[in-house]
Amino acid sequence: MAVQTGTIVTLAEMRAFLSIPTVQTGKDDLLTDLLDAYNEEIEEYLGVKMLNTSYTESYDGDGTKTLFLWHAPIVSVTSLSIDGTALSVSTDDDFYLNPNKPGLIKLDSDTFTTTDPNNIAIVYVAGHGVARTNIPRVLKQALKMWVARVWKAEVVDFSQQFDESSLAHIKSQMMPWDIKQKLNFFRYTKKD
Repeated sequence: MAVQTGTIVTLAEMRAFLSIPTVQTGKDDLLTDLLDAYNEEIEEYLGVKMLNTSYTESYDGDGTKTLFLWHAPIVSVTSLSIDGTALSVSTDDDFYLNPNKPGLIKLDSDTFTTTDPNNIAIVYVAGHGVARTNIPRVLKQALKMWVARVWKAEVVDFSQQFDESSLAHIKSQMMPWDIKQKLNFFRYTKKD
C-alpha cells in the first residue's frame, strides 16, 4: 500500500527513518495510514496543501487595493478578474505578490475598491513545493517525528483483539506541542 499522492513522506522514507528492516512489512498498512492521516492534519494546521495545488476562488471586493487569499504561500496566479475584466498575469502591470506577506495580492490601481459580492475571481497555485523532493526538510521532519512518536510510544499492543490496520490502536492523535512549534513558521491564516 502506497501513501496518498499528496503525502510528503513516502513509506520507504518513513521505514528508513524508523530503521525498520525491509523484510518486516506486516505493519506497512498501519504506517501508511499514519503518514496519510498526520499529513492531512499538518496541512489543516498550516492552512495549505504542502505540495503545490491550484485553487479557484471568488472574493467580495472590500474597497481596498489588497486581497488576502485563503491559501499561502502563493506560487503563481493563473488568472485574476474583477467585475468580469481580466487583469494581466504575464506582467506586473496590474498587481504584484508581496513576498513578505505570502497570501497577499496588491493592486497597482484602485481596482479592488468596488465592493460588489463575488466580483473577484482568481485561479492561483499555492504550496511549499512542486514535488516531495522540493518540500522544506523541516516540514518532512515534522511529519516523520510525529509518526515515529506514535509508532514507537503510543501504539497499543497489537496482540489485542483490534485489526492491525486500524487507527483505533492510537492512544493519542493530537498534534504534539513541539511539532506545532516546528510548523509555526510555515503556518498561514487568512486575514479578514
